[in-house]
Amino acid sequence: MVLAFTGWDGNLTSSGRSILQLMVLPVYAVTIALLARTPMQFMAAVRRNLFLALLLVLPFLSVLWSISPSITFRRAIGLALSILLAYHIAIRFTPRQFLVLTVLLLGGCMVLSLIFAVALPGWAFMPENQNLRGVFNHKNVLGWYAAVSTLASATLLSDRAFGFRPMAMFFFAVSVTCLLLSRSTTGLVTALSAACFAAFYVALARSRASERVVLILVGVQAAVVFIVSVDIFLGVLLEGTGKDASFTGRTPLWALVDEAIWRRLLLGYGYQAFWTEGNGEAWSIWTEVAWMAPHAHNGFRDSMLSFGIVGTLVLLIVIFRAIRSGALLHCRYPKEHWLWLNVMICVYLVMNLTESTLLNQNSLLFIIFTTAILMISLGDRRGKGAPPLSNAQ
Repeated sequence: MVLAFTGWDGNLTSSGRSILQLMVLPVYAVTIALLARTPMQFMAAVRRNLFLALLLVLPFLSVLWSISPSITFRRAIGLALSILLAYHIAIRFTPRQFLVLTVLLLGGCMVLSLIFAVALPGWAFMPENQNLRGVFNHKNVLGWYAAVSTLASATLLSDRAFGFRPMAMFFFAVSVTCLLLSRSTTGLVTALSAACFAAFYVALARSRASERVVLILVGVQAAVVFIVSVDIFLGVLLEGTGKDASFTGRTPLWALVDEAIWRRLLLGYGYQAFWTEGNGEAWSIWTEVAWMAPHAHNGFRDSMLSFGIVGTLVLLIVIFRAIRSGALLHCRYPKEHWLWLNVMICVYLVMNLTESTLLNQNSLLFIIFTTAILMISLGDRRGKGAPPLSNAQ
């Protein structure tokens, strides 16, 4: 259990992180064994999204220029195993089946979090402010998962094809409760953005060809304005809620991180090698901001630190292709739950504007995100006459 390996500040201890990594090894071992039994399907999935396959290889290539090759190599293995698990899930399950699995998994965590709040309040609440963290190590982590669980259960609640509505309604209520009790700003923003993206995709599927073009242009412009002005929007939001307008020190941190990115703009510092105690530039930032930030609190900035503009460009291509293909699949097959995969990808990107879970090894959120991208790339081939990869697809 994560809480058993968490320090007073909500961060995992070094020994706890190592133990948790060992605990997931059996899962990865089973994943590799299952993929080995279906090599043709796996290779077909790789060929259908070569840019994502490049992201699988890129962390190992970054060992060549990493400022800490041993750390980069070790963490690259964890990332590769996480992506392989996503490959197996995408090959094995349909979007609807994946939705049900996600609701059961995350909804179960939400239920356990509320049980802990009653039975073990000393563990379930943050020590310094008594915000709920449940079975997770920090309130913000609970907020992330509660937002995704709310999205998944709300989508399942709208599905009338199966008898899942009572279960979905229960998990939706529990997820919203956990989201509110966590008081996580990122979680609330993620949940609100999920509602906006869902409304956009529903309107997109119902619109005509000419209306669809206008809707897409408006949506793209709104997204660009939000991304460019994210620090302003978040500052206004936080001032309105009585919280730190610098977003708990993120904005001064981002300014220093941007300077570090420019110093190694092309290839970066190596996969997850920057935020290590052996890096003098990290210590300069920590000294300046007066706290030891574990990452840039922005997934895209951390991608630039790891791979520079070259690797980040590959990542953006993967994201762009997934968003484009996912929207087409949703418009063509609106009853097959492509909607939730599209919204999941978008809200995960929004989440990484203020947090850093993008390209994280052993991260359930990243595995869900990668699975969504892979399912879309596999489903996109149906319109091109490609055969299904499995009976489930």
